Amino acid sequence: MLNIGIIVLFSFILVYSNIIILNEETLILVCFITFCIIAFNKLKDSISKDFEINSNKIATDTSKSLTELINSLKSVFIYKYTFKNIAFSLEALKKHFIIFGVISSKELPRYAIKNAEIIYPKKLIFTGRLENQASKLLALLLNYKLNRITNIQNFYTHNCQIVTFLCIDKIVLREYLKVL
Repeated sequence: MLNIGIIVLFSFILVYSNIIILNEETLILVCFITFCIIAFNKLKDSISKDFEINSNKIATDTSKSLTELINSLKSVFIYKYTFKNIAFSLEALKKHFIIFGVISSKELPRYAIKNAEIIYPKKLIFTGRLENQASKLLALLLNYKLNRITNIQNFYTHNCQIVTFLCIDKIVLREYLKVL
């Protein structure tokens, strides 16, 4: 580089000709520049290694960050595609549900009629059986009650000899004879 002797000689010439004034700021500046030059010459290998280590670390961090960014973008695109497919599937499901509702509402009256055609004859047959059984039961009850009434009337007429029942018996006998 530059020879220190030449720099010192050149500095004396500048100071002697009053181009550079020696005061404390200039001396501090000269000391600082000298320190920087000496430090750079002595520490340049250490500083360059430190810079290389830092640059390698920054490069690896940047590459890791870039790969993570790429992976996250891929996952975002996958999620976006998945959500798009889900939305499309929901739209298709909505269309199928609407079609199902329309077809169901058209077919519901037919189903109800067909179901009624199956159930009502069974109910009518059951009702017919119930009527027959009720009429038989009613006939039996009437027969039983009439039988009891005649037995009671016969008892009151013949055994108790109540006048009212004797009179009713004679009226019934006369009406019977007129019919014949």
